[in-house]
Amino acid sequence: MRRFLLASILFSAFSCAVAADIPKLSAVKLATPPIIDGKIEAEEWKAVTSVKGFVDSVTGKPLIDDTEVWLAYDDKAIYVAFYAHDSKPEGIIGREIKPGSDFDGEDVLALVINPQGTRTWDGRSSFSVNPLNTQNDQISGGRAAKREWRGEWTSSVRRVEDGWCAEFCIPWKMLNYPGGEKRSMDINFERFQARTNIESKWADTTPQEKPELSGIWTEVNPPKSSQRARPKFLAYTAPELDRGRFGLRSGLDVRYAFTNQMTGLLSINPDFKNIESQIAGIEFTRTERYLEESRPFFNEGGDFFNVGGWPFGFGQMFYSQRIESIDWGAKAFGQLSPSLGIGALAAVESGKQTASVVRINQNFGPRKWANAWYTGLDKVGKSSRAFGFSGGFGKGNYGLSLNLATSQQGSGGSPTAGDASISYEVPHWFGLVKYQWIPPDFGSPLAYVPWTDRRGAYFFLEHNQDYRTGGFKSFGADIFANYYEEYDADQQQKGIEASMNLTTRSDIEFGAHVSRFTFFGKADDIQGLFVTFNESNRFKRFSLSHSFGTRGGRKSSFTSAGASYRVLPGLDIGLDWSLFSLDGEDRLTIGTVSYEFGPLDSLSGRFVNRNGDTNAYLAYRHGGGSGIEYYVIVGDPNTDKWTSRVSFKVVFAF
Repeated sequence: MRRFLLASILFSAFSCAVAADIPKLSAVKLATPPIIDGKIEAEEWKAVTSVKGFVDSVTGKPLIDDTEVWLAYDDKAIYVAFYAHDSKPEGIIGREIKPGSDFDGEDVLALVINPQGTRTWDGRSSFSVNPLNTQNDQISGGRAAKREWRGEWTSSVRRVEDGWCAEFCIPWKMLNYPGGEKRSMDINFERFQARTNIESKWADTTPQEKPELSGIWTEVNPPKSSQRARPKFLAYTAPELDRGRFGLRSGLDVRYAFTNQMTGLLSINPDFKNIESQIAGIEFTRTERYLEESRPFFNEGGDFFNVGGWPFGFGQMFYSQRIESIDWGAKAFGQLSPSLGIGALAAVESGKQTASVVRINQNFGPRKWANAWYTGLDKVGKSSRAFGFSGGFGKGNYGLSLNLATSQQGSGGSPTAGDASISYEVPHWFGLVKYQWIPPDFGSPLAYVPWTDRRGAYFFLEHNQDYRTGGFKSFGADIFANYYEEYDADQQQKGIEASMNLTTRSDIEFGAHVSRFTFFGKADDIQGLFVTFNESNRFKRFSLSHSFGTRGGRKSSFTSAGASYRVLPGLDIGLDWSLFSLDGEDRLTIGTVSYEFGPLDSLSGRFVNRNGDTNAYLAYRHGGGSGIEYYVIVGDPNTDKWTSRVSFKVVFAF
């Protein structure tokens, strides 16, 4: 425990100032809010001074097609207007119509704001639209998808002769902020122009994305927290016919904002059964596969429960996939102050187990932070505990990080695992050296720690370059090398691998990789190629990859092919096929189909065949907005084989 305290003191002792030309914008409070119609009326915005002079995020240079922005607020909301000039407006691209979609290869306008003003990535939220007025928002800390909980904001877009315009109205109640006092907030305005593949920003945070270089919105006086203190309820009921047996499941979630920055959540009998989980691939791995979380209870405020150094460290000490089901769960998360955050969680399966997590995080300034955490799992007659510390310090182009964890199961010992790294980053280049140690007896039933009995180091060097002229759009290359031993000094793994990728102006991506490793003295020699057509457009994307060589002296190969295509307006199909060969064959085929009737209504299905075992499901969905949501699901999305099942699910907020 003393080493954790010492590390915390050392990390908190560091401080530095960044000398840079930081753009500032004085806050303007409006007496009358603008009409959000995508038409920037001079009378509505006459009290506001616009900003422009966006720069290319890669080169830092001004653009031919500039963007002009107006920003204001009142006691209810923040208001933003964008005028995105475009010398070739016929090249403006918008495809997605479903809220929350990624806008790959589309024109985008976005506001990024950190109301805490801490000059860090923690606390940042973003709000963006494409030219079809499809919205995407990323709320600080993580937020469930239901609009009544996530919050509703208004936007409107309009095409004009020399580009396109957008207006936003973002209610204060969507944001986590310290209210009732004048303060400065971190902001930036961002644009992506698909035709030129150029991302531009008002504040030049450089290709390294340094948060301390964000713009500053000064003299903002947000509303007090009394406007927010009301519990919100989200209930569901789901009658189903499962293999001839009728069942009825119902549950309730309660969300309460203790303050503008602290949120509580209670979930009773949450519905995990109808949530589509990630399908594990069949690519070669010597460790357990890591699967992303998709269940709303764990995703709500999920950033406050990220403990350990994953994905670049020795493991993730709270891996929510370990909890298969719960009868009820509760959590509280948020900011005790602009720089001090906390998350606490309990998940209970009655009569079987109780899982608990606590994490406290302190920011000491730009790229300087430390956190301490605890996880516990109590079962009948058995318990386990884990404690840890993580910290990071960055100054100039250098960064340091440290992760420590100690685990205890029953009356056994308390082994300690960890990793320490140093990194160096300049535009287009990133390098990292990390040392890791994980004892043979280290482990926690709530953790994802792919390796134990392992100590050693790895080196990683990456180069990325975007091109503004010529036949190529981007280039990337990296090299990775490692050396690990077991604790009895037997060599476990060593070797080197390299990869590269090149994307043409016509949106074709090529790539190659080669690796030369030994694992307990046996050679793993693999090389491969891939190509993707229409890399930035999921509506007509095709890909093919093949790798081959030897693993442990035995022949091995992996081949995959994928396609996604928009057949008709709103109708998309996808097919992914893969084959892995090593002492036998492992096959996986995934087919998908979806039809979007509109932004909130869709019909979708998925077919999965893994080595002869087949599962499929079909679902109708009305959701993504406010009001009642409902789903009709035929089949079970999370079983290995077809299940004769029909479920009707209704979700309503009050």
